[in-house]
Amino acid sequence: MASKRWILFTVSFVLLTFAKAQNKKADSLMIVKTLKTILAACKDENTNDPKLKTEGRFYKAAPYIVYRGNDKKRAWKDFVNYADKDEKDETDGICKRISRTIATDDNYKIIKYFTEKESEGVWNVLVVSCKVDGAEKKLAMAFLKIGNKFGLGDIDQNYSE
Repeated sequence: MASKRWILFTVSFVLLTFAKAQNKKADSLMIVKTLKTILAACKDENTNDPKLKTEGRFYKAAPYIVYRGNDKKRAWKDFVNYADKDEKDETDGICKRISRTIATDDNYKIIKYFTEKESEGVWNVLVVSCKVDGAEKKLAMAFLKIGNKFGLGDIDQNYSE
């Protein structure tokens, strides 16, 4: 009887470990896809887009930017509302930083992925290497999962290991 429990425990442990590895791989792929979507939104300067004049230059990035404002019920649990002036300004600032760094280098490289548990939740961090004004720069781009998608919550522009 004890050996059956041991076998059941061992099989359960192996399956759980495998499931976590599969989740981590799926999450990392979703995060890379989110990063690419944000980069495209921050680079997009399609002047023929009618929403550009009514909503603002970086409106396409807003659904992927984590709200970090004063509303404690929403902070780190929601995405920005681009119609709100303060949230629009924050989104525009983030997109401008992205436009001046990683978005300038089409040959950027993702050199590391890791997770870190903090009070806001589990941060999924991509460390990206890119050239900015000819110099190599490393950025840590941290994502949180909200609902069933990931959003950019923080950028460390001076990442060092």
